[in-house]
Amino acid sequence: MLSVLTLDLAGGLADPRPVGIAVDGSTVYGTGKNLYVTGTAPRPYAERAAAVERTDVHKITLPPGGPPEFAASGSVPGRLLNQYAMSEHDGNLRVATTTRAADARASSSALRVLRQNGPRLDEIGRADGLGKTERIYAVRFTGTTAYVVTFRRTDPLYVLDLADPRRPRVTDELKITGYSAYLHPVADGRLLGVGRDADASGRVEGLQVSLFDVAGKPRRIDAYTLPGAGSDAEFDPHAFLYWARTGLTVLPVREPGDAAGEALVLKVTRDGVAKAGRVAHPGASVRRSLVLGDTLWTFSDEGARASDAATLADRAWLPYD
Repeated sequence: MLSVLTLDLAGGLADPRPVGIAVDGSTVYGTGKNLYVTGTAPRPYAERAAAVERTDVHKITLPPGGPPEFAASGSVPGRLLNQYAMSEHDGNLRVATTTRAADARASSSALRVLRQNGPRLDEIGRADGLGKTERIYAVRFTGTTAYVVTFRRTDPLYVLDLADPRRPRVTDELKITGYSAYLHPVADGRLLGVGRDADASGRVEGLQVSLFDVAGKPRRIDAYTLPGAGSDAEFDPHAFLYWARTGLTVLPVREPGDAAGEALVLKVTRDGVAKAGRVAHPGASVRRSLVLGDTLWTFSDEGARASDAATLADRAWLPYD
């Protein structure tokens, strides 16, 4: 049973107006007007090798001033990576999934467009055959464009044109070593990717932050690598900070032999990615960061540190008692 509650923050918390729906849900994506909840039903063990894995998609509308209402359900083959693999545009839901088979060579990914038809979410368009033998590592939608990263040995960054929802199509792809696990649009037709560097055989070698030019034919402009390191931003977008005003970019990093970890601070410009410095916390991994005025705040399980956003000079350390 999935319960959806809405709270009027201006009117108090007395009546959460719950609505219960008998569905399975694990990934949630919201637009303000609609809520989409997806779940993958378990398959009997004997059928796992033969049956095609499917993801159920449920649409719940959020009427102004009223309780949530169930609207429609549908399903797509494969599994979603996360909520970034869904996007609503002009009333249509775009969904990117990977269908994985017992034989990895048969795995591939697709982007499908769903439209509500009464109580159903029906497929009206599809672009498939993405990353054969690979799986999706990152997805980002910007208007009528989608960027999809798949990886096994190399990283194809696919660019898809979704202007015609009934005929989504791949317009370009860029193959490079390594992969991006999180994509973030930045200024001037650029796209920032956080992921891992890898050699030609697909063996990962450390953290990699790539800057792509996607205004025309996609190309990688620059990359910053940190051998042996990884970042929570690869799987938790809330750990990533990009401050558009200055290009300040912050993400937590972990290096071999470093039990705590630090916040890596980068400067992203139109033409490159460069290290600006680091912010350390005593005995704890940095979890989150934000900018308030001219101060960069970083947070860990041990406390909060205030640093000058321009110079990274230490201003204050506030331990949690």
